[in-house]
Amino acid sequence: MNGTTSTDEIAVPPAGLTAQVGSCPTEPDGPQPDGTQPDGTQPDGTEVWAVCCSGGGIRSASYCLGALQTLEQTGFLKKAKLILGVSGGSYMAASRALVANNLEPGAGPAGLPAYAPGSPEEQHLRDNTRYLAPDAKTLLAGVLSLIFGVAVTLVLFLTPVFAVAHAWGWVLRSRRVLTYPAAAAHHPNAQQWTAALTATTWWIWPAIAAGATVVIFGWWWVTLKPGAGGQERQSQIAVKALGWAAFLTVALAVAMFAVPAVVAWLSSSHSGALRTILDDLGFGRGAGWTPAALGGFVAAVIGVSQSARNTLTKYDLLKTPEAAQGNAAKPGLIGTAVGYLRGLVLPWLASGLILVAFAVAGLRWVKDGAAAGFTRDQLWEVIGALAVMLIMRFVADANRIALHDFYRWRLASAYSVVRDTSRADGEPVPFRTKDFPGARLSQLSGQRPELVMCTTANINARREVPPGRGGLSFSFDPDHATLRGPGPTESVQARTTDYEALVGPRRFTLFDVSAISGAAFSPLMGAATQQAYRILFTATDLRLGVWLPHPAVVDAAARELERQQQPGVRADRWWHAIGLLLWYVVPHPAWRHSDERPGGREARLWAYVLRLRRDGTRAQQHFGGLLYHALQPTLGMLYAEAAGHTSYRDTWMCVTDGGHYDNLGLVEALHRAPALGITHILVLDASGDKADTWSTLGGSVALARSDAETDIEINPMTMITPAAGADPQTPTLVSGQVVCPWASGTFTRQAPAGTGPESTLVVCKLGWWAGAPWDVRAYAAGHPTYPADSTLEQLYDSAEFDAYRELGASSVKLAMTGLAAAAAARRRRSLGRGKRRERL
Repeated sequence: MNGTTSTDEIAVPPAGLTAQVGSCPTEPDGPQPDGTQPDGTQPDGTEVWAVCCSGGGIRSASYCLGALQTLEQTGFLKKAKLILGVSGGSYMAASRALVANNLEPGAGPAGLPAYAPGSPEEQHLRDNTRYLAPDAKTLLAGVLSLIFGVAVTLVLFLTPVFAVAHAWGWVLRSRRVLTYPAAAAHHPNAQQWTAALTATTWWIWPAIAAGATVVIFGWWWVTLKPGAGGQERQSQIAVKALGWAAFLTVALAVAMFAVPAVVAWLSSSHSGALRTILDDLGFGRGAGWTPAALGGFVAAVIGVSQSARNTLTKYDLLKTPEAAQGNAAKPGLIGTAVGYLRGLVLPWLASGLILVAFAVAGLRWVKDGAAAGFTRDQLWEVIGALAVMLIMRFVADANRIALHDFYRWRLASAYSVVRDTSRADGEPVPFRTKDFPGARLSQLSGQRPELVMCTTANINARREVPPGRGGLSFSFDPDHATLRGPGPTESVQARTTDYEALVGPRRFTLFDVSAISGAAFSPLMGAATQQAYRILFTATDLRLGVWLPHPAVVDAAARELERQQQPGVRADRWWHAIGLLLWYVVPHPAWRHSDERPGGREARLWAYVLRLRRDGTRAQQHFGGLLYHALQPTLGMLYAEAAGHTSYRDTWMCVTDGGHYDNLGLVEALHRAPALGITHILVLDASGDKADTWSTLGGSVALARSDAETDIEINPMTMITPAAGADPQTPTLVSGQVVCPWASGTFTRQAPAGTGPESTLVVCKLGWWAGAPWDVRAYAAGHPTYPADSTLEQLYDSAEFDAYRELGASSVKLAMTGLAAAAAARRRRSLGRGKRRERL
């Protein structure tokens, strides 16, 4: 814990392990000019470690459990200042921190450390490895949660379409653009609706909009000429105006020409199957909107979206599809082509069907509005739709209708526990755990090693993140929430307690954060975002991510409260807050950044909500919760997910799986390394790459160079390369096998920020080897996809759980033993050089 233990204290491996260690990489020899060792260790032997637990669902949680158990047993955790968790790695890191924080020194059973082998919490996890769907009733609850979310999403999207379509139908009827001849009622074969689009007063407005677009284009063309003050800002303003003008022109043309023409055609006389379909949709003389037709359409779309989700759970599965199937045999050429086309076409087809369904609903409601005209009944229907929109604006919560709550509930059932140390007089400590679902991250403040959970803030606006990145690092520790970027040295922080107060202590628990860190699928997924899936996943509520206020907003609210404590500054009252809320919900064409700073209107509004949620009575906290929900533009959030446009400057951020930015947590560790004096980083890579591929590690190395200004030198090929002098008759490695399950390298801060020695990076990765425990090799022999089973497989049995746990434990043990042997060898050489100098 004090960071002064050295690897020299770990025993050199016994003779029986020499061959194994000898085939694994060791550190370079010799001190550096400043006196430090090549691994970054100071001359007094001080080491400061950070441990990164990668993403990978329960596979990673099991692997990291074994690794952390070994680190605890060998004393290495005493040297660690940080344990960083991503996705599945955060499950285990958070659970271990929670147990350790609530564990009295020497508490039973037998004084075991947190999650020690044989501890009650380990047994609890072993009994709950199928926590996501342990039985049929839990699965039913998940399915009903999905259906409820779909229903609310449809209401949110369709109510404004209903109101606008009916109102437009009234306009078309009043202007005699869309008419229903009375004679058509007596002639079934006659066209029942006609569209009159030739009136000058009708087509003049799209023409004016088109002319304005041409003028704005000319303005942009003029700005291309460089001026004394530069041209880029003027060109950007002009091109933005051009985009809006073009959009409005197209929208007017569609509404004024295409809509009435299409409604007239759909309502005309048809025959055969087309007539049956149009009758079912309500455009003909049939019943319209049949439940069978609507139910079949919704079921088909949900089925396609579920199929799509099975190929899109994690970033590494997207970029390396073979990882999704582990090491299974590859399909033939035809099978590969069919699978590729299905994955490419079906999502676009389903998204297109969703858009067509919304368009058909809008056209049908335009027809209804035009047929009925502006009547009292029609007016009340539209007023009812507007009332639903208003209520949903203040009540609906984009996070509650997602699958986040269900996901967090299942995670907490397995991981959010503490050891029961209660005892009756004279009775031994019971061997059991207690559920602790309400544990908060801030309650772990001051604990060492410190827990850090990594997530991704989905931001994709131009010039704020590189193309294809789609997100920034957003991490939570017990004291702060930290958003990195947009530049390598830029960041913004807010207090974790303020986030817990704003969102609600029961809505932002420790395993709410862990569930966010593991939000593997969502319409927005950082670098893993796929355009074809955004609309599909939004409409079918396949969303694990959550929307959180930007840390700059939370920090500004906290600083505004501090400002209001100054003499002469009055705090806002409830009527001020209502006025600020009305100002907030009204669209603002030009947002002033001064409103975001302390003293500004937005900062004052958020400060009022924070004060109620953090310091108020129970009634005030409830009122603050209502205001917090009112601040959420739920429909706007869903639109942003479907359209895929989010900005660093937005008030709200869509936060998802940390693996959508960096699935190892290595980049965040490198960001924190200089301030904490970290000399060694251990990466537990259970991300699911095949044993002979390192795409996840390669991505982290590239991100470290660009985002953390750190150069990493490592050669993971040593994991599969036989040692020098090995027997040339050595059998070829089979699926999942490696020569050595770990590799070491160095990381160095770039100039001018980087000074000092190279520090050590150690990577332990999924792969079994000839000297692995016998039970691990036996399991691998019977399971060809091990140890790269698909992340989609989350329902482990006891044998699979133990296979990954023991693999993590033995891999880290081998790595730490190799590091200790290298340190001992360096010490012997240093002593030898010293004796030679004395003789001279």
